[in-house]
Amino acid sequence: MKNLGLILGVLNTVAIAAVLGLFVYTKLIFKRPVITEAKERAHLVDIAKKVDVNPNAKKVVISLDPITVNLDPFKDEKGKEKIHFATLTVGVELRDESETGKFELAKPVVMDKIIQYLGKKKFEDLNQVQGRYIFRSQIIEAANEYLAAPVVTEVYFSDFLLQ
Repeated sequence: MKNLGLILGVLNTVAIAAVLGLFVYTKLIFKRPVITEAKERAHLVDIAKKVDVNPNAKKVVISLDPITVNLDPFKDEKGKEKIHFATLTVGVELRDESETGKFELAKPVVMDKIIQYLGKKKFEDLNQVQGRYIFRSQIIEAANEYLAAPVVTEVYFSDFLLQ
């Protein structure tokens, strides 16, 4: 019985030290790499280089249905939770008009991915050019990953309203 109290005390101390170490690492030591527009463009160019592109291919833009999504809520300086939403219409550029049928079949999945990504965004993220560019890159990557080929080359926002 005497050893049980000692063991629990040591385990409690180790657990507290581990949590404290994790907190110090995540909040003070670890610095997230900055995502820039230049890095995202270079990443998309690398993806495009891996594919044989028909020089005679005619690009086509497909408009998706308008989307309205609640954004990730945040607390203002008074501690009151604020809720914002985004309304947007997306146009997706395909590298070849012959890929239209393939994309039409994947359209519901692409729309779902857009809603998923958008729902996790904060108002501040989408209110900046860099944040919208990252969001655009995420849509391109998700669509091409689902299609198992780099079919989508660009994403355009014809309406982008944040409230």
